Amino acid sequence: MAEEMYIRIGNQTSAHASPLMQPFEYATVHGFDAFEWFPDRKKSGEGWSEDDISKDERRKIRETAREKDIALSFHAPLPYVPGDAVHERLAKGLEFAEDVGARLFNVHFNPAIGTRELAESIMSLINILERSGMRLSIENSLDTTPEDMNALFGYLRDMHISGISSVGMCLDIGHANLCWRTRNDYLKYVDLLDPELPIIHIHMHENYGDFDSHLTIFTGPSSRDASGIEGLIKRLIGRRFDGNIILEQWPQPAELLDNARTRLREIIGDAVLVRKNHSEDFSDEIAVANRLFPSWRKRLEWIYGILAGPKEIDTGHLVYLAVYLRFIGAGEVRCEEDTGHHRPSNHARISQKIYSRLIQLTTPDNALVIRKIYPWLPSFDAPFMRAEPLTRIRDIAHRNDIPQNLKREIKISLQNKLHRSAGPEDLATSEALLTKITAPGSSFPPDFVKEFRLFHDELREFFNSRSLDEQLESLMGEVAPEESDLILDFLKAKGKSGGLESTFSTLSLLTRLRETLGKRRTGGVDSFGHRLHLIDIGLEGFSFVLLSRLCNYFDASQADLPSAPSLLSIALAVTNLRLGG
Repeated sequence: MAEEMYIRIGNQTSAHASPLMQPFEYATVHGFDAFEWFPDRKKSGEGWSEDDISKDERRKIRETAREKDIALSFHAPLPYVPGDAVHERLAKGLEFAEDVGARLFNVHFNPAIGTRELAESIMSLINILERSGMRLSIENSLDTTPEDMNALFGYLRDMHISGISSVGMCLDIGHANLCWRTRNDYLKYVDLLDPELPIIHIHMHENYGDFDSHLTIFTGPSSRDASGIEGLIKRLIGRRFDGNIILEQWPQPAELLDNARTRLREIIGDAVLVRKNHSEDFSDEIAVANRLFPSWRKRLEWIYGILAGPKEIDTGHLVYLAVYLRFIGAGEVRCEEDTGHHRPSNHARISQKIYSRLIQLTTPDNALVIRKIYPWLPSFDAPFMRAEPLTRIRDIAHRNDIPQNLKREIKISLQNKLHRSAGPEDLATSEALLTKITAPGSSFPPDFVKEFRLFHDELREFFNSRSLDEQLESLMGEVAPEESDLILDFLKAKGKSGGLESTFSTLSLLTRLRETLGKRRTGGVDSFGHRLHLIDIGLEGFSFVLLSRLCNYFDASQADLPSAPSLLSIALAVTNLRLGG
């Protein structure tokens, strides 16, 4: 089994949030997969304490986290640090953490007592948490040096505590950046940590080395230069970190958290997948990438990176990619938006690169599998490679002859979404809208309906969901007259239903058409070659329909089986199998 390197990203409660559940609700709605509860009641009244959340509310939190697959952690309130006598707050915190189903309990390093004494003071806490099934993380405070952390975990190892395997460090990079030993260089802090010291939890925020400002990452120093965050992630992956990264702030606007998560996922993904280049179980790698890259565009980029990267691609890899792309295209694996605006032309360019690479990788042994990938790539025909493709929907959304609510629905659910982060889900949205405006009893302007039909057809073309007949008809003006005639003869025959002679004739025409169009595929990587591949795949699929009809006819014939048609049918079947690789 390949090494699982999944890193969760989440946010935290905040004294600045009102109501106090707002950050958790934000996490559930926006798909964060980690969350930390930090009772931080201030003397002035802001914040919250464990008593503010009832038993019933805690149960609902636990159920929601389980349903949404959110890993919960608990940050002990700052009045409690190991070695203190304030045990009442500790008891409340432990009870709350157990009630909500937290998997990790975080405490601050206490610089007020010696490192050996600190190690001894947390032994009882380790035992309590071990019985509760929670891990313990010890966070570096502003005054905690890397040497302090090394000494603490050295003592813990020497004590041979039974639950030591569930204890590690919570690396707070903002605190590391302010530590006198490594000011403005949190990477140095990480590099000074003992390689054997387990980092199991991350608190992520940044500052300019002046005070603990808890800036959202990519809004402070890393907004200009993200190399520090990139270096941190590489170091964490090198240490086999697979815990939670908690964004310790409640920014305004809250969408800054989404931006931070998206960029983190991209950075993590690059680091994880470099490390997993030699994975024996490619399905694990796909599962990791699917979590890290929620949008269709990013998943296509990742697939191209796999195909064009240093990994040796075998038939097994291609089978997994074919199945994965089919699941995405069929909606079995849902895509989500990422940040920014990436028009469908971005997807088309990535598709062209994937197609080009697949052509290079094709051998007689893997041709059949690679053909299963082609239909799930978006079209890269010239209209979709323009800077602003599929603009017809913009004009439709601004028409003045349709109701305002429909205009708003088209603009928000389709136009804006498609031009921000296109995905297979947009085709389903367009299909639902088309059904709505053409439903019996609807009275929308005919010109509007006509334009929307045209747009929907363009979208189907982009997602390669047109029927075989439509694909063949689109070739009519681009092939030689004799090829056009052959297409027309096949379509005419295809539309008929009949007995043995009619079915056999249609299969013969289909086979000739495949052979004729196959000669046009020169191995180039243009969009026309991609279209020919898709048409050939469609013809291959229909050949099995015709062969099935012939089988049924011959089965019914029994002893009266005509030899010539049956032998010729076998010959056509073999030819079609050969044409499909």
